[in-house]
Amino acid sequence: MTDDHPPEGFLRIDFDRGRPDPTFNGHIGTLYAKRGAKGSRDEFVLGFRVQSHMCNPAGGLHGGMMMTVADLVGTMGGGTLVGLRKFLPTVSMTFDFVAPAKVGDWVEGRCEVVRHTRSLLFTTIPSGDGQAFAKAKLDRSAEVAGKGAAS
Repeated sequence: MTDDHPPEGFLRIDFDRGRPDPTFNGHIGTLYAKRGAKGSRDEFVLGFRVQSHMCNPAGGLHGGMMMTVADLVGTMGGGTLVGLRKFLPTVSMTFDFVAPAKVGDWVEGRCEVVRHTRSLLFTTIPSGDGQAFAKAKLDRSAEVAGKGAAS
């Protein structure tokens, strides 16, 4: 096992808890969790250091790994936020790939609870600074100004 050097406060998640045969989660790599103040953005944070075995042939974090971690953030994080201490299977998941991660990058995920019913928990994993990120626009003024100057 490589030394992932997680940031302060992160603890390794032991998915297999002494089982003789590792589960799927035990195969994907070392994942860490950090618990912050209740009701804060950091109440539950899952993170990992990107290793080469997690990457695709182009050297970026494999989409399957990203989706696996997103699934765990949504279920473990969502369960933590609403106080459920049980296994939460994923019923449906959609995923948009926003940016690649490379070997050595530290990746973190946080979730927000959208809705909690008697039998379902709906979560989202915001990009950037949460919901405000979705309202961001690209500033192309320099790009546009550069094209105007070349004419």
